Amino acid sequence: MVAYDRARLPIVVGGPPDSSFGARRWAQEDGQISRVLRAAAVVMLLNFDVFPRLIGRSLLVVAVVLATPLVLHGILRASSRARVVVFWTLVTFGVLAWPGILAPPQTEYGQQKFLFLVTLTMAAALAVAVLRGRRDVEMFAVMFTLCGLVLAVAALTGDSEDGRASGFGSNPIWLARAISGGILALSWLCLRKRITARWATGPMVLLFLGLFATGSRGPLLATVLALIVLVLAGLRMHRSRRAWGALAVMGVLAMTVVAMPSLMPPRMYELVVDPSDELFDSTRAAMREATVPIIAAHPGGVGYGNWGVHAGMELHKYPHNLWLELPVEAGWWVAGVFGLGVVTVAIGLWRAARRDPTAGFVLTLLAFDVVAVSTSGDINGDRPLFTTLALGVLVMSGATMPRAPRGSRADRTRADGIAARSPVGPRRYARLGGPAGPIRVVE
Repeated sequence: MVAYDRARLPIVVGGPPDSSFGARRWAQEDGQISRVLRAAAVVMLLNFDVFPRLIGRSLLVVAVVLATPLVLHGILRASSRARVVVFWTLVTFGVLAWPGILAPPQTEYGQQKFLFLVTLTMAAALAVAVLRGRRDVEMFAVMFTLCGLVLAVAALTGDSEDGRASGFGSNPIWLARAISGGILALSWLCLRKRITARWATGPMVLLFLGLFATGSRGPLLATVLALIVLVLAGLRMHRSRRAWGALAVMGVLAMTVVAMPSLMPPRMYELVVDPSDELFDSTRAAMREATVPIIAAHPGGVGYGNWGVHAGMELHKYPHNLWLELPVEAGWWVAGVFGLGVVTVAIGLWRAARRDPTAGFVLTLLAFDVVAVSTSGDINGDRPLFTTLALGVLVMSGATMPRAPRGSRADRTRADGIAARSPVGPRRYARLGGPAGPIRVVE
């Protein structure tokens, strides 16, 4: 195959990397591998603890080894948004760590909790800085889906306790959250037409079966609400038939569950038939009732890891609700600042969803995490929430905004500006194959 420029000068295509088109193709292939590595590092830091201990630690080490130089490289790149993500992540964790610095935890659980907060949890959020743009976020969604499929198979084939699958032996709640992330990522990829509905049906069914096998009701409820947010964000950008079809399917499924709740697993059936037991007669309800008076009595917080002592429920260690845990242990002002940050990111993503499809995906993950941490949240283990907030900062910085299509007015204006600033001059730049001189390829 031979390519000709405007002056009918032949250019060899598909040759060694030092040729014009060969170098471009080489860079694209190399960029694909780089995207896989960057996305894999973030996913491994998110889900390493739901795998067997030896494999999980290996994934953690590999992720840190991959992410550290990539984050440093992103900080040094002039056009990178990594500095924005790193700055706001450090500010967020600085606010969260301040109470632990002023009054170091005295219990072993509190010390471990504070250590995990400023190491593993913060590292997962900082790792988002390795993602450079929309294609990286799409690759992250692909890797998230693949990880969810592996965990769904483990949930269906592994051991179970009291009818709740634990996969590789992890907590069913954390396992359900990881699988739910795969459901949301696959749904977004399908709406974005990165995968056809025919090919997505089988993996989606497998993911939902794995989620049901865990018996975790909080992640299931969060998944349903997040899917609604995903469809609404898609409709906000453009009213495609896929989005309307997804909304119709969700409505039919909801009506089916309400009409025939016996189709659901036992724990799900109890939640649908009589949610009052979960809201008022469960252990979490008792935790909530014990926590509210402590919050009112201690505006500055009781310190990380001390909730169980003040609530008289040392067996549970934390209130299983992040939105109660923060004010009761870190204080009113820390909880208020963090809550304000979450609301700000959510509003920014909702506004950006009109133009940027990636914003809709991140907003969906944020909606899921906000609901999920209210049913069983622990600040040192809620890495997905902090990672999603970092993703929101990346999107709001404009890193994932789609570029103007080739041939559009914005693209021509940009090309003319580059050509005018070229040291060889606009005409010579065009003859060398610049944007002002498109290359025509013939067989």
